[in-house]
Amino acid sequence: MSTSSPEAVKKLLDNMQTDLRSLSMECKKKFPPVKEAAESGIVKIKTIAARNADILAALKENSSEVVQPFLMGCGTKEPKITQLCLAAIQRLMSHEVVSEAAAGNIINMLWQLMENGLEELKLLQTVLVLLTTNTVVHDEVLSKAIVLCFRLHFTKDNITNNTAAATVRQVVTVVFERMVAEDERFKGIVEQPPPVQGNTNRRSVSTLRPSAKDAYMLFQDLCQLVNADAPYWLVGMTEMTRTFGLELLESVLNDFPGVFLEHQEFSFLLKERVCPLVIKLFSPNIKFRQGSSSAASPAPVEKPYFPICMRLLRVVSVLIKHFYTLLVTECEIFLSLLVKFLDGEKPQWLRAVAVESVHRLCVQPHLLRSFCQSYDMKQHSTKVFRDIVNALGSFIQSLFIVPNAGNTAAISAPAVKSIAISIWYFTGKQGLKSRELH
Repeated sequence: MSTSSPEAVKKLLDNMQTDLRSLSMECKKKFPPVKEAAESGIVKIKTIAARNADILAALKENSSEVVQPFLMGCGTKEPKITQLCLAAIQRLMSHEVVSEAAAGNIINMLWQLMENGLEELKLLQTVLVLLTTNTVVHDEVLSKAIVLCFRLHFTKDNITNNTAAATVRQVVTVVFERMVAEDERFKGIVEQPPPVQGNTNRRSVSTLRPSAKDAYMLFQDLCQLVNADAPYWLVGMTEMTRTFGLELLESVLNDFPGVFLEHQEFSFLLKERVCPLVIKLFSPNIKFRQGSSSAASPAPVEKPYFPICMRLLRVVSVLIKHFYTLLVTECEIFLSLLVKFLDGEKPQWLRAVAVESVHRLCVQPHLLRSFCQSYDMKQHSTKVFRDIVNALGSFIQSLFIVPNAGNTAAISAPAVKSIAISIWYFTGKQGLKSRELH
């Protein structure tokens, strides 16, 4: 049944009045102001229903007043009353009768409940309902809702922590889905970009449409947080892990490549923020050398950290897979890094993760062709394709001579076999001669 059908509207009105009566009864003794607000709310709803043909539109127009008794109920901090009010607010959201102003008031109240450690799972559920059923939340209100979810992700309770992590992932996806939907609505409409002042690599963020601006600010702040810098937009963040941030970056880049390819502002973020960030985070790993150090040797260089390195390599794979044409120079650096990670001096786990990353790229013939055309077949460029083939050959040989390499061989064998088939197919079927690779 549609939420706008007469039956659904009647049911909504009945449920709202029932919720308000229940709220009035619960607050009768301890919270008289809330009781009075609930009773006034019942009168308000009856008046709206009697005077308006389009009841849902009228409810949305008056939603700040309609939702006020429930916000006051949340302010009591009584668990039973708070649960009742949040359920009622969610019902209003699901019928899309919440205005921008009312949504802002709701987020402010949820923030207060979060700071008091109340109904944390219900808060996450309410934020998700608001953002997935309505498009009225933008700018600072949206950022506050996202920060609320991040804050709950770093609580000590494991259930809340995991639920908040899933909510953050879904909310980030929703923000970019809104942008894609916004682009579809304006498809075919030619807009004259305003003159650019200063950096000509991007237009001003102020020229972006509302949903695109939200997505831009969110992605920019994810880069900031992964780089251990203060966010510009996600004000109020108190904690963030690099691993979680890299997971979110990978998810956005993999699921929404069109956003970065079609919008100059997002292409700028890729080149100026993401790529330097990846190279910076890889730096300690490049310097690491396995083996014992003598007493006279300098202090050991920081060892590669498995969770970070694994996620970085996933990001690199996505960057090369989706944005190679945009990042030809940067991809040359990334491919050279992958080759270095196959060195025998690297830890076995790092080599295994690296060969899996190479596998993701080599199963795509068009990428192999591009590597040859952009690098190997140019006189003063790195011979990337040749280096990949040589590194894989050395990697396979090392599996037979390095002690205790059984686990790495077991993990890597399927990927190496698939890579070998892909390279054979490419070199054999595409007609590339070996001399073109030197």
